[in-house]
Amino acid sequence: MKSLATKTFAALAAAATLISVPAAYAAGQKFDIKNDSEYIIDGFYTGEGNEWSANWMNFKLNGGESANMEFNYDGPCDIEFYVTWEGEDGSSIKGDETTINICEANTIYFDGKQATYD
Repeated sequence: MKSLATKTFAALAAAATLISVPAAYAAGQKFDIKNDSEYIIDGFYTGEGNEWSANWMNFKLNGGESANMEFNYDGPCDIEFYVTWEGEDGSSIKGDETTINICEANTIYFDGKQATYD
């Protein structure tokens, strides 16, 4: 039979784990995306396991424009994402995959070569 102190410690440890885990996970995310390029951004995709999400953008973002982004994501704060932009022939061109901490991102910047955030 376990002592009361052992049971109490186990219960506290379990509660601490439950409380600390959500801090490492994202939920509803709000941030800005700023297009510092001359391209028209038409897609924002996040990595989900070994697959990519559907396009989180239901709009196009012209060069020099910013937009508020919001999406529900229930996973780790470090995520992979990429943007797509319109090619001259109307096709969609995929940018490089980038890893960011979505929990800390206030603004994601795309300059036509890379994506950064602050």
